[in-house]
Amino acid sequence: MTYLAAGMAGAPLTTNCLLGCAAVFLAATILDGYAAKDASGRLKAGGLWVLRCGWVLLTAMLAYQGLHAHTLPMGSTPELLLTFGWGLTALYGFLDLTFNHRLPVWAIAATTTLCLVAAASLGLPATQPDITAKPMIVLHVATAVLAYCILGAQALNSLAYLLQHRALAERRFGGIYTFLPALVPLERIGGQLLGAAVWMLGLSLVIGAVDWSANRSLVTLPKLALATFTWLGALALAIQRRRERVLGPGFARASLWLLLPALFALWLSLPAHRA
Repeated sequence: MTYLAAGMAGAPLTTNCLLGCAAVFLAATILDGYAAKDASGRLKAGGLWVLRCGWVLLTAMLAYQGLHAHTLPMGSTPELLLTFGWGLTALYGFLDLTFNHRLPVWAIAATTTLCLVAAASLGLPATQPDITAKPMIVLHVATAVLAYCILGAQALNSLAYLLQHRALAERRFGGIYTFLPALVPLERIGGQLLGAAVWMLGLSLVIGAVDWSANRSLVTLPKLALATFTWLGALALAIQRRRERVLGPGFARASLWLLLPALFALWLSLPAHRA
């Protein structure tokens, strides 16, 4: 396995990789384009998931390219095109998860497809890989810590929600309860914080997985596994809330439980525990 990872790290991204990723975004464009003629909504949902999978693939490709360039992959025109397409798709995902607002899938997917095809036609610069370099590890750690901070803010928001909910149930309107916001904005803010945490931690996991596959000393496996567990819990909670299956006090209590693995993962992310 170690030899396989080292061999993968030594092979740069090819034109076929870029075109293959472009095909994924093109599929999302086509599915969303035909979604208006499909009354079941399956094509639209399929286009959404294909776009999300394309973003994960493009994120992994950019992180992989960073291992070769020894820095953020923005030093050439093809890399800038890839970063621009990634940014558009990332903006879509962030707005969708955080504010439940969706941009036109066909427009985002088509633009990203053009960026990938243009980058493939220009060709990525030839670089010599150095698996001892840490070009993306700073971004990996920064996004992970930021996601854990967001989950901490969400836990505080959930605690305020539970206090306010209890006060209203027991008809207590004085003291500390007068300083707490209303339940509706507290729940809305909690959902937005959870969406932002899912997006940031997911980004960190993709970059961390690519770095770990190239060099095991860059990211420790226990931290990566615990961060994945935290992300899966946050994603499941976000899906349940989007489907209106977990709302109100149940959502607030689940958010407090989610803080426990997040704190442990944050502890493993401290400099004393990093390679």
